[in-house]
Amino acid sequence: MRSTWSAPVLALCLLSGCRDNAAPAIRIDLGPTPADELTLVPKASLAELIEVSPTETALLLTLSSAERTCEALAETEPNAPGVAIRLLLPAGQELKPGSFPLVQDTQSPDKPRVLSTVKLNGRRTELRPGGDLTISQVDATPQGSVEGLLKFEFTGDAEHPATRVSGHFLAHFCRINRIR
Repeated sequence: MRSTWSAPVLALCLLSGCRDNAAPAIRIDLGPTPADELTLVPKASLAELIEVSPTETALLLTLSSAERTCEALAETEPNAPGVAIRLLLPAGQELKPGSFPLVQDTQSPDKPRVLSTVKLNGRRTELRPGGDLTISQVDATPQGSVEGLLKFEFTGDAEHPATRVSGHFLAHFCRINRIR
């Protein structure tokens, strides 16, 4: 015999969205071996918006398997897997939704560009050009966040293996520094 409270509890659970509140997973594939692959579920998803100079603004995103807070930005677990993304915006461009290409640092300094590094198995790998960062929502306030999609992909060549980093993210702003 079923108890009379099971239906209301089930309904409440469905309405409240009983689910894991974990961050979206990021798929990392840095090479041909299983040790080069990981599905990262970030414990920390942090954002910083910094006006570096009058001619450049940077959005820094840190997605890490290590627990970190805005007060303790320094790494506490040196071998913790993670993804670091830097979106560089030239003078006069504000952070807003859009797609930004992953390029080499020397390409197009007058256009928005993305650079990214992945830490996996204790080593850092600078991602080669290919793919993009898509920002879908931005609330550039101290309590705000930035949300989007990583679609970084390098098809490989004779000297470098194919790489891919993909997945949705939601990062909360820790720091917004404006020089104006």
